[in-house]
Order: sequence, then C-alpha cells, then structure tokens
Amino acid sequence: MVLKIIKRALNLLVGIIVGALLILMVPGIWHHWVTYPRYDRQVSELQKLRKEVVSPVKLTTYRGVLHVHSYLSHDSKGTLADIIPAAKEDGIDFIFLTDHPRGDLDTLPKGYRGMHEGVLIEPGTEKQGFCTWPLRSTIIDWRVNKDTIAKNVVSKGGIIFYAHSEEGHNWSNPDYQGMEIYNFHTDTKDQSPIPILFDIVSNGNKYRQWALRQFFDPQTPILAHWDSLNSTRKIVGFSAVDAHENQNLRARYLPDGRIQWMGNNAHPLDTVAVKFWHRWLFSKPDQSGWVFKLMVDTYQASFNYVTNYVLSDSLTTSALAENIKKGHLFIAFKTLGDAKGFEYFALNKNDSLTAIMGDSVQIDQVKTLKALSPLPAQFRLIHDGKNLGGSAEGVYQFEWSAPLERGFYRIEVNLNVTGKNTPWIYSNPIYIY
Repeated sequence: MVLKIIKRALNLLVGIIVGALLILMVPGIWHHWVTYPRYDRQVSELQKLRKEVVSPVKLTTYRGVLHVHSYLSHDSKGTLADIIPAAKEDGIDFIFLTDHPRGDLDTLPKGYRGMHEGVLIEPGTEKQGFCTWPLRSTIIDWRVNKDTIAKNVVSKGGIIFYAHSEEGHNWSNPDYQGMEIYNFHTDTKDQSPIPILFDIVSNGNKYRQWALRQFFDPQTPILAHWDSLNSTRKIVGFSAVDAHENQNLRARYLPDGRIQWMGNNAHPLDTVAVKFWHRWLFSKPDQSGWVFKLMVDTYQASFNYVTNYVLSDSLTTSALAENIKKGHLFIAFKTLGDAKGFEYFALNKNDSLTAIMGDSVQIDQVKTLKALSPLPAQFRLIHDGKNLGGSAEGVYQFEWSAPLERGFYRIEVNLNVTGKNTPWIYSNPIYIY
C-alpha cells in the first residue's frame, strides 16, 4: 500500500514537471511557427525597399563590435575559430576585445591582434568599470587608483570608456571619453530569464536572434543620463555586445578519452566516462573540439544583435580609434536591418557640409541638420535630452531647418518591423556652440 502511494506520488510529480515544461515551451513553439517567421518576412520585405544614400560625407562606414571576450577571460573559451566565422557571417569589419585580466598586472597587447581573414582585432581590457584600449604596448597596474589609470591611458592616446552604465561610476572624472548607451547584458537584468531561455531553446539557431530580442527594452534611464552628461562636455556613446559565448552547455573529449562537460561562464561541470548514448548524442568535433553544444549567446547572434557603425577614412586601428574618440559613430540593432548608409550631418547656408555626428560647430555655420536612412523609417531629433519632434513613418530622410539654439542634437531612428515602432539607430550628437 505504501509503495503504491509513493509510486503514485512520483508519477504525479513527474506529470507536474512535464506539464510545467510543456507550458513553458508553448510560447516558444508558437513563436517558432507563427511570430518569428512573420518577423523574418517583414525584415525581408523591408530590405527590398533599401535605397542607396547619396551623402556629402566622404568617410567610409565600418561595422564593428566593442566589448567582446575571448579565451583570455576567465568566463569565456572563445577562440578565433569561434569569433572570426561569426564576424564574417555578420559583416563585421572590426572587433575591440575587452578581456578580463587574470591578475593585477595587465600586459598589452595580449591575445589576438591585427587582421584575421579581413576582420581587424584590437585587444583591450574590462576592469574596474572601464573598457580600456591603450592602443600601444604597456602594462597596466590595476592596483593603482582607477582615476589615475584613466588619466594615464588617455594622456598616452588610448581609449577609456565606462562599461555597464547602469552601475556606479565617477561620472565627474574628466578623463573618460565615452560610455555604453546600450549593453546587452545590462538589458537582461530587468526581467526573468527563464521564459526567454525556454524560447531560445525552442527556436534553436534558426530564430535565436528574435528570441534574444525578447530581452530588449529601451534603456531610457541610461540615455537620459548620457544626455545630462553631454550637457557639460562631450561623452561618446557606444553599444556593447558584451559577448562571451558562455551561456551554454558543451562537451568535448579529453586526451584520456573521457568527456568533459562545460557549463555557464566556461565552468567545468563534470568529467565522465563515455557511455553508449554519448555516441548517439555527439557530433564530430568542431574546430574548437566541441562534440556537443547547446548554445544561447553565440558570437554570431551577439555580433548581429547590436552593432557600432564607425565613420573612418580607413580600416586601421589608429584611424578607427581616432574616429571613435571623436564620436563619429552610431549604434544600430542590426537584427532589424543593416544600418550601413545612415548619415547625420550639418549644412551651412550654402548647403556645404560643416559637421558630422560627434563634431562641434559654431551656430552660425549651421542652417540645417539632416539625417539619411537606407531604409524607410521614422526619425526623432533630440536637443539637450528633449524631443524636438520628428518625421512621419516610412521616410528616407529628415531635415530640421527651424531656428537652432546652442546645445547638442542627436538623432534616433525607429523601424516598424515587429508591429510597432522600435528603436533601430542612436546617433552620437552634433554639438552646436
């Protein structure tokens, strides 16, 4: 009698667990067969409306990702075999790495550097709230006061940007040059990941981009903070993919023939002997030796999710770095559509170019602010943090010729892909004085 009760209780428990799992899977299955195919069709139809932009700006636009981790970080196993194919598939021209140092002394350059199959890589560090790219051979002692580190890096031509802008920083520090106005990891913090993880599992590689978009929220407080900082001095805004390719379950064979299972943040879970069912489950080893991968945050998905577009005269570290520091960049959520071709600039009374995003220009040298888009969109002009107004939906350009005041002016661009207008592009400001 007791055994029957226990058996029924166990069956009931199993039934409850299976039922709960099925309930959690239902939204993802619906998205897989209904919602996400519709999004794909809408993006495809939108791409057919792409137009070539004719602009007075002579710089070339390069796509790149900032704040990326590789095997040098304690929480990543990423190698060139993982990173480069993902970058090439997503049309990424450059990657600025930010690997966590393993100790207090941080030697740069480190890890990967230079051109790899057409993708330019520059090493850097994420530490003490900074994304740091010294752009030279140096050793950073992270035991030194962080404001002193910032001053030393910047005074010698490097880049110091604040990472994770939702966290506390010394925002009055005079040396940091920019901040993350969007970070994917930051965006995941304000909601439960469980339903979205089930959505990701339900949709696999095919619709991973859309499943990850379930995390998206406009980072309104961070944008407002960025605006407030720009009212006192120029602060460059950039996007961070914060890619580790580490939210996953993986397995590989060890030299002794056993299997090592790896979990989140590249932490080993277990080492086991090979069983018959492993051979059924596993595939041939990939370039990195993995025979099983259940992936969430792949490099490919991360690089396509949000991208920095830098206007530069060449694809070199020195040219890119100088233009990044100048704010000659905008960010775009590439899942919604490739933003290459977007331009934002100022014209004088003779319709001659006087400034692009990131530049400062005298007020008597600006008659018109103009933005161009390769896709039909909706524009908004932000002046000193206030929305001045914008365009109708589905237009390719926007002009503001009303009387201007001193201050900074940036552009936001929305696309209607998922049934509502959603942020697509954030430009850096033009500063009028």
